[in-house]
Amino acid sequence: MDSSFYGGSWSWSAKWAIPVGLALSASLALAQENAGAVAPTLKYHSVFSQYQGFSEQPVAPWRGTNDTVESIGGWQVYAREAQQPDPADKPTATPGNMGMPSDHGSTP
Repeated sequence: MDSSFYGGSWSWSAKWAIPVGLALSASLALAQENAGAVAPTLKYHSVFSQYQGFSEQPVAPWRGTNDTVESIGGWQVYAREAQQPDPADKPTATPGNMGMPSDHGSTP
């Protein structure tokens, strides 16, 4: 094999040994600087804590249900209702917190 293909007398691994070594030593130096830092306390909130499983709903007589829909204004009322945002769906992000908890990113 011709050594000029690999860029002369240096092999590929030897060319990368110095930059990789420098990067590792720099990361080790940064890790040692922060060795005394205290990690923030993490809070765990399960997404399943308020989960409600499926429960069978009682079946209503269809004539009574149709009469109720007609009395409140028909399907148009449901269509308008579906286009309105729910109060719980309003974004909680403000320019100050951008939707993050108040202690997110803070240092102890």
